[in-house]
Amino acid sequence: MPTDSENRNQLELGLPTGRRKPHVEPVTPELIRIIRRKPTLLASWNFAQDFAELEDKEVYDPLQVDSSHWTKIGKGTASPPADERFTRYFDIVENEFPLIWLAENRGYDWTTIRKHQSNEQKRIAEQDQEIRDLRRTLALMLEAQRK
Repeated sequence: MPTDSENRNQLELGLPTGRRKPHVEPVTPELIRIIRRKPTLLASWNFAQDFAELEDKEVYDPLQVDSSHWTKIGKGTASPPADERFTRYFDIVENEFPLIWLAENRGYDWTTIRKHQSNEQKRIAEQDQEIRDLRRTLALMLEAQRK
């Protein structure tokens, strides 16, 4: 007769079969202050995952990092991956907390750092500015005609 353990299917860690969506919030000045108070880059790395409310397995599996190595990374006895997986980490946790910590720690204001715009985004921004300028010119011309 099979034992209880032989009858049981191996349970997953309560994780859904698909990738679970991480907890995400806008980066507010208060959140930046919390991140800035982290004592090290490692602490901000761990906070990024904790804030996203993701289990270790939900992060190390898509990064293809061994679970024991991931544990060492979290404890600071191993370094995070130094290849494309480093930046993929930010996509998985869906926040930039380690980058925010690093920028703030080096004396940069995170709120003024902008991502590069694509050519299309630049063209749209230029056209938006041109439309604002034309509207302002038209309003001045109409105002002058009324006088």
